[in-house]
Amino acid sequence: VKNLIIAGGVSANSGIRNKFTEICNKEGINLTIPNIKYCTDNAAMIGAAAYFAYQKGITSDIDLKAKATTSLF
Repeated sequence: VKNLIIAGGVSANSGIRNKFTEICNKEGINLTIPNIKYCTDNAAMIGAAAYFAYQKGITSDIDLKAKATTSLF
């Protein structure tokens, strides 16, 4: 491995950022991590979607089967 990119919500974790920086420096690997303001995940979007679904009376029980292609409403 010559290059490593860490992105997404997990890349906002300072412990992960520090450890990968340490390891990559030691191993001579070029590490790329986006600026912290770009390291987000979908938690806020999912929470907002759930709020508006709940307001419309859309609920589910514990047997919900998540599907990425399913329409929100």
